[in-house]
Amino acid sequence: MGVDRQAFSVSIFARNAGRILLVKHKRLGTWLPVGGEMDVGETPLEAARRELLEETGLVGSFLQLSRIEGTPPGFLGYEEHLAGSKGLHLNFCFAAEVATDRITPNEEFSEFQWVADPAAVECPRNVIDLGRMALHGGTPLLAMARAWLAALNRHDAAGLTRLYADDALHTSPWVRERRPQTLGEIRGREGLQSWWSDLMARYPALRYDEKHLAADRERVFLECLRSSSSGEEPSLIAVVLVCRNGRIGSSHVYHG
Repeated sequence: MGVDRQAFSVSIFARNAGRILLVKHKRLGTWLPVGGEMDVGETPLEAARRELLEETGLVGSFLQLSRIEGTPPGFLGYEEHLAGSKGLHLNFCFAAEVATDRITPNEEFSEFQWVADPAAVECPRNVIDLGRMALHGGTPLLAMARAWLAALNRHDAAGLTRLYADDALHTSPWVRERRPQTLGEIRGREGLQSWWSDLMARYPALRYDEKHLAADRERVFLECLRSSSSGEEPSLIAVVLVCRNGRIGSSHVYHG
């Protein structure tokens, strides 16, 4: 079978307790969701249910994600990728909620892990985007914004920093207050991780809760309720994330 071959396939992002399952594919040598080629006569949803069970022993609940009539339950999107000697996969992607994280691996992989953000492992860009959509819903930009909120709320400074580009910029009145020499700006991943780690250590109850969320082609606008201690009355803040090439190029927090 050469690279000119084309076949329909499915990928399934199994979801449990705010994490998704990724497996180290033996033949391709990278971290991927479970999946495989469709059998003759199968619908994409039928293939997704079968592949999830065959590869992991899991039975998933495929919830309705799209408002478009006729879309199969659990459908995230469609993409195409080269699958080594198997040629081009015309791939239907699904998300499925599973009741347990205990799996029975098949012969296609031996390593697996449940991750709160797919960027935590070496995997293709489309897997990162679709994995975040499986976890957080919405378009890739909205899923990015919700991944930002989720990492902040679980106080994962490293995970939050992974969302940013190497040369990213962050601005905030808190930065100006705590580090006046910066004029309110933090630049670069190293500085960002230091800032988030310090902020999370000083405010162990810090939390941002989504109130409104909107996106255009490269910007996400968040309106959040922020609280930093138990019993505190939440305050309204705004956050703007400017994204490029699947990363946050800059983030800007506005509050009183």
